[in-house]
This record gives sequence, C-alpha cells and structure tokens, in this order.
Amino acid sequence: MYVATFYSFKGGVGRTLALLNVAYEMAQSGLRVLVVDFDLEAPAIHADRWKSTPSGTTETDVGASFDHPGIIEYVSTYMESMRAPEVSDHIVDATPDNCSGAISLMPAGRIDESYGSRLNAIDWNELYVDYDGYVMFEDMRAQWEALHVDYVLLDSRTGFTDVGGICTRHLPDAVVTLFRPDDQSLRGMKGVVQSIRNEGTTPRRQQPVALHFVMASIPDADDEDGILARHRRAFRTALSIPPGRLLEVRQYQSMDLLTQPIYTRTRPRTSLAGSYRELTEKIRALNVHDRDGVLDYLTDAGKGGPDPHDETYLGRIRQEYAEDAGVLGELAETSYCRGSILDAADLFERMADLGSLSKRHQMRLAESRHVTGDHEGAAKALMMFFQSPVDDSSPEVNSGLIFRGLNMLEARREDRGIYLDGSPVISVLSSSHQAEVAEGLDLSPPERRVAAAIFERILRDGDVSPEIRDGWEWGLAFACMAIARFAEARAFFERAINENLNVAPIPTTFNLAMAMWAESGEPNAETFRQVLKALDVEEDKSPWLDDANGLQALAVAAWFGGRLDDADAYLDAAEEVIRGNRSAISCWSYTRVPHKRFHDHCEEIHRLLSGEDLKPDFIRSPRGPES
Repeated sequence: MYVATFYSFKGGVGRTLALLNVAYEMAQSGLRVLVVDFDLEAPAIHADRWKSTPSGTTETDVGASFDHPGIIEYVSTYMESMRAPEVSDHIVDATPDNCSGAISLMPAGRIDESYGSRLNAIDWNELYVDYDGYVMFEDMRAQWEALHVDYVLLDSRTGFTDVGGICTRHLPDAVVTLFRPDDQSLRGMKGVVQSIRNEGTTPRRQQPVALHFVMASIPDADDEDGILARHRRAFRTALSIPPGRLLEVRQYQSMDLLTQPIYTRTRPRTSLAGSYRELTEKIRALNVHDRDGVLDYLTDAGKGGPDPHDETYLGRIRQEYAEDAGVLGELAETSYCRGSILDAADLFERMADLGSLSKRHQMRLAESRHVTGDHEGAAKALMMFFQSPVDDSSPEVNSGLIFRGLNMLEARREDRGIYLDGSPVISVLSSSHQAEVAEGLDLSPPERRVAAAIFERILRDGDVSPEIRDGWEWGLAFACMAIARFAEARAFFERAINENLNVAPIPTTFNLAMAMWAESGEPNAETFRQVLKALDVEEDKSPWLDDANGLQALAVAAWFGGRLDDADAYLDAAEEVIRGNRSAISCWSYTRVPHKRFHDHCEEIHRLLSGEDLKPDFIRSPRGPES
C-alpha cells in the first residue's frame, strides 16, 4: 500500500479534481484505490463522483448527498471510547462501471445540519496529546492496508493546519503539492516543503516522504516577457525541485469545470486529461512496490544523466526486485545507458544466474563482459545470443542488435560464421533485414557460406520486386565466389549481363571474368577487356577510382586486358587508398580483409604483373561447402 497526499497551500488550483482523475486512472489500470477526504472544512468528494456519464454529469452532481460516515465519525467514536472503530464501516464503494480495478471512498463524514458542530468539537491537538492520536492514525493506516488496497489518495485541506500536518507528514509516503506560479504560493510552499523534508523516518516509513511538484492554473496565454520562465526558475531554486519532478498544468477553459468531470474518462484526449495521466505515472514511478510504475521509471531514467536522487532510488529498486529478472533487466539497461557499466555488468550476471535473459539482455551481457575483460564469458554470451531459441519474449531482435554482436566478434577477431551458422535469430528478421545481415558477413569463407544460406532462404521464401531479387541474387553469387561455388556464380553473372538485369555492369563483368578463371583454371582475356570497355564509357568513374577494392580489381582487369601501364597505376593507387581504411573487400579472396592483408594481396598481384604464374587466393585455397 502506498499513501499519497494531494496538498495545496491555497485553494483554486484544482487539487481535488487532480486527485479524482488520478484515482480513476489508477483504477482503470487495474489497481485498487482508496480515496480519503481529509478536506474536512470543505468536503467535496462523494461516492458517485467517478460514475459520471459521457456528458460529465450524474444524477447526484448538483446537491449530492453525503450520507455515509467517514473521518469525523471515526475520530469522534475513537475519542469517546478510546477504541479504534472498524475502518470498513466508514468506507463506501465508489467503483464506476466497466472499471478494471476498484475505487473506494472514506468520506469526510455524514453531511447534515450537525456536521459543523461535530467537526468543531474535535480538538486535533488534544487528540494527539491526550488521546494518543498518533497511535489512532497508525491503526487507521494499518486497517487501510488490511483492505489490500494498492494506493490511498488523501485530499488534504489548504494552508497550515493540524489536519494538514497529519496528511503531509504523518500518514503519507508521498505528497503531491499543487500551486500557482505566484509569489504568495512560493512563500507558503517553502515552509510546507521544508517541514515535509524535515520529517524523519519512522519504524514504519524507512524512506523520506517523496515530493511531487505540480505548477497548476498556468495561464494559457502569450508570455513575451518570459514571466513563466522566471517563476519556474524561482520555484525550482526555492523548493529545490529535482530534475523531472515539476509538472506543469495549463488552465483549461471549459464550462465542464463547473461539474468537475473525470477528464481521463469523459474527455481523455484533452490536454488536462494528459496532464493527469502524466501525474499518475510520476506518482506510480516513485512507489518502489509498484512494478509497472518502476518499469516506467527505469525507462525514463535511462534517457537522462546521473542524478543523486535517482541513484538512491535505483538502489532500492535493486533490493526490492533482487529475484525479478524483468525489472533487473531494465535496471541494468538504465545503469548501462547512464554509464554505470560495472553496475550493469553485475546486474546482467545476476539475470544470467536467474536463467532469464532476453535476446537484448544476452547482448548486453556479452558487451558488459567484453568491456570488463571477461573475453571467454563474452564469447559464451554471444554464442547464447546467436544460437539459443527465439521466443515471444524476444520481440526486440533486429538487425541493429545482430550487427552489435557481429562488430564485437570482429573486434575480438573471431570467426563469425561459427556463431551464425544456423542461427535462429537471423530467421526471425524480415527478408530485407536478413539480406542486410548477409551482406555484412564478409570476413571469411565460413561467413560467406552463412551469407549464401541466408540469401538462398530469402530468395526461396521472399515475394519481392525484380530489382530487389536481382540484388539478392547478386549477393548470393558474390558469396559463392569465396566458397568455391564458381559455376553458380558464373551462371548468375553471365545471365545478369545477357538479360540486362538491374545490376552494375562493371563489377558484374569483372566478377564473371574471375568466376570463369576460377572454373576453368585459365583467365579469359576478352572478358577482362569488357570490364575496361565498360569503364571507358562510364561517365562517373569515382566509385571505382576512389575505392581500394575497385582499383585492385581494375589492376587485374587491365593486366589481362593488355593495358599493362594502367595495371601498375591502378594497383599503386589501390595501395594508397587502403592506407586510410582499416579494411576492404579484396578481389584476391572475395572477403573483407585488414589493410595489412590487403597489401599482401596487392604484393601478389604485383608479382602477377611481373610475369609470375599466380592465381588468386580464393582459387588456390578454395573453401567449398564441405570445408
């Protein structure tokens, strides 16, 4: 049970209306809510307040009867007998129709001609001093909890009062303060807020009272002089409002305000209803026992920078949900995003111990282990990510997540094909995203083999445009070059040229020439000359002349095409371009290689240009399907 008091130093800021709407929003989400009307001098809450029709009215709105015993009767009975009455006798059901949760009300009291005299007969100071009022309210709170309600919302009277102290310091876990952005409110709120902060912990309440700040009744008008900004700064400074704890509610101009409807029910798309929903979320976010609220809090906390108030609360969340993998996962994500890598790593390890890691968290576990130097553990986590089954609890699998794993494996210089061969995480992606992954598998023949399998699957299953299919078939043929499936590669490149498919002519012709060389064992000079002819008529040669792989391929084509001087120039340029790159695709292996390995390939090509009888690496050391 979590008790939240709604308090305003001055009236007219919409305090009670805010409470009514928050209560409905909570109940509509399935929670059990008890509303207690402690505004004894001006009681305004009756059991039918939440049962309004779409027009915002009920049969009892005007002159509604308040005929159920409440706070006044409870306290009076206690002072007469020195025995705590049954709280349930002073509570009435107020749940509207079609509500997912429940609302109950402990009203101010039975409103009749004697209400005023009965209220005035209670000396609140005497209650505490001579009648153990503190114990009485502790018993009342315990009885509320015995009703198994999730939230108790107290509507407190305004100003400095004895009852106000009960509502703002004794009973609550949180106080929602509502105020206008004016000087009088600021002066009054400073003392109230400070007294709440000065309230120490108790055996029951081990944490300080949480404070929420709502700047209400803000004129919805132009502010050319920046008046609101100045007042906002003044309130933030004077009340020490932490980041994210100030909610602003603009004045809402509508005749509906005369009936004070439940806007979150009858006018859910209004700005006022949106403000009440946001307030509800903020209250729930700071209740460490509200799992859904905590999850929302963690989502928001992960977007911001470190805040000392948050750090304390994050520690409480960790303690409360030590066995809850779902919350621990979001807590770990929050710590990770805020730069607390070691904390995140520890939380991911705890989740692994609990045996409950989503795909996203498996990747985070691998990353945290990698960062902390546990390379063997990172490898195990990556294998788990790529090879463990995918179920409905892993909707977050996407190509970006997969590429994070691929990049980590590349940084670790591991063969990614071992991790991805038959990986279930690839098959859950859309065909276009599977193609994106396949195009990135280019570091080794085993990776190319996996890429070929992916392309074959999506070509078999995918219903796509001819242009996209041509691109996928081109990717499959290119992957086949690295795994000794030369005949398949040659057949596609040949068909692509003959049928004028939607592929680039220069690389397609070059790859056809290389496939023919690999298949027959002898280079076909005429096909290589066709590469040079295609380049000669190409208006924009920059994609080739500015690319290390393109220049390297042109060097080979120029050699066999009879342009010997061009061959040397292209090869020298390729080596110069690769100096500014970590890696590049090499036509000598049909894989992406580090710049040093690229230079080694260029050295072999230099030897070819010098007359040695050399064949490319992918022909000399073929990696067929059985490798």
